[in-house]
Amino acid sequence: MGVVTEIIPVFSRRTIFGYRAIAYSSMAIAAVGYFVWGHHMFTSGMSDTARAVFSFLTFLVAVPSGVKVFNWVASLYKGSIQVDAPLLFTLAFIFLFSIGGLTGLVNGALATNIHIHGTYFIVGHFHYVMFGGTAFAFFAGLHYWFPKMSGRMYSEKRARLAFIFLFTGFNILYFPMFILGWQGMPRRYYDYLPRFHELNAVSTVGSWILAAGLIILFANFLRSVRRGETADWNPWGGTTLEWKVSSPPPAENFREIPLVTHGPYDYEQRKNNEERRIR
Repeated sequence: MGVVTEIIPVFSRRTIFGYRAIAYSSMAIAAVGYFVWGHHMFTSGMSDTARAVFSFLTFLVAVPSGVKVFNWVASLYKGSIQVDAPLLFTLAFIFLFSIGGLTGLVNGALATNIHIHGTYFIVGHFHYVMFGGTAFAFFAGLHYWFPKMSGRMYSEKRARLAFIFLFTGFNILYFPMFILGWQGMPRRYYDYLPRFHELNAVSTVGSWILAAGLIILFANFLRSVRRGETADWNPWGGTTLEWKVSSPPPAENFREIPLVTHGPYDYEQRKNNEERRIR
């Protein structure tokens, strides 16, 4: 979530919307997240009181997550959006993580949880949160800071191709699991009934597409480390301090303590200064 909050202002050329709300919501997720473990045990025989409490806490942790999604989308509103690979993976993260969060509310409701607990619905939800969330945000950060880390630019064309394969393959692989789980297919079984065959076949094809996307992505990075174009100090036009030194950074980063004259996401102030210079 921190990576996403770093990338969106750069590629929308806007100050992050609701910075304090994003920061406080991170603390709220961390705090409430400690107390939601019971939603994994709704069918284990715990008391009705405990189930009601853990269900409430599960719904509660969705609130700060929703605050983040709202602020990220609001930061893009009326921005000068530059659609490069880091932003593509960031937008995919928001979309996939939102699906994971909304299906989490289905899991947190006691009535529906009785039906889908221990089914492939849980597997689909988990992967939309952890892979669709964590991995796609990781890929976004990897593309964003790759020029700074390596001093080389990757192929944007290959990065976009990898994104198409990854995003398409991910949804073909994991979305059918929601349907399978709702139909009653249990998890942790090595085999399944014939009526589940078609959607499992679809998921298998999705896994091949996803694997192809991963190969393209990392092959692009390996090739770029050796033969990529030399990266500028600041290829994205970022305003944070890491973009004020050469790529890759020298030892100890700065020869002298840098003078900070504006905030890390202050694109509006920067735009105003540029307009004054032109006048």
